[in-house]
Amino acid sequence: MSFVAVLHSEWTKIRSVRSAAWALPLSAALLIGIGAGVCGSVGAAESDAEDFDPVQLGYYGLFFAHVVVIAFAVLVVGNEYSTGTIRTSLAAVPRRGLLYGAKLTTGAALALAAGATASAGTFLASQSLLGEHGLSPGDEGAVRAVVAGALYFPLLALMCMGVTAMLRSRTLSMGLLVPVLFLVSPVLAEIPGLRALSWYLPDRAGQYALRSVPDPVAPYTPAAGLLVLALWASAATAGGWLVLRRRDA
Repeated sequence: MSFVAVLHSEWTKIRSVRSAAWALPLSAALLIGIGAGVCGSVGAAESDAEDFDPVQLGYYGLFFAHVVVIAFAVLVVGNEYSTGTIRTSLAAVPRRGLLYGAKLTTGAALALAAGATASAGTFLASQSLLGEHGLSPGDEGAVRAVVAGALYFPLLALMCMGVTAMLRSRTLSMGLLVPVLFLVSPVLAEIPGLRALSWYLPDRAGQYALRSVPDPVAPYTPAAGLLVLALWASAATAGGWLVLRRRDA
């Protein structure tokens, strides 16, 4: 079976599950809507703060939208383990690398499409609402932030798909990923002894890439933050492949 045929089958699986099909449009709507709401309501007041970053404020909704991206990625891989249809998929596509690669490619491509749309829409809406306090696309750091916002969704989705392939359970994956990526970074950032560690967690690193102005206490540049997230994604997808290759369905 060709890679294109397996890609088509994975796309069919995703769009046939309503919760997975609507997850990415919902995440994009959350990112744009929350960012616009925050900038329109408190943007002028926040602009007086010493650490004000107009782009980061505009992407405030990412903190909530990425939970929906996590759910999407877990569903892409975990649904077949939960229903037992992974055995049917492996019987139809015995080459496990082909099946796994098609899942990752399809999920990441859809997440990229949603991320690119949401990132561009968020930037344009939020910065226009900030008025004189906002940035224009030609300002320093603006393009990088929009690109980082577009790549955040697929990199996060790849990491979560890899973790789900390792755990082989939709419930376990959601139970691990949502708390870790929604709560751990903010908590560690408030603990002096662990604050430095929080910079290397995937969500904190990826979201730092959205800043237009570097944080003076950060151990790396905003652009490097996206690289940290990419390393997490690479490690997770490699781990998922090792588990899929060595263990029976």
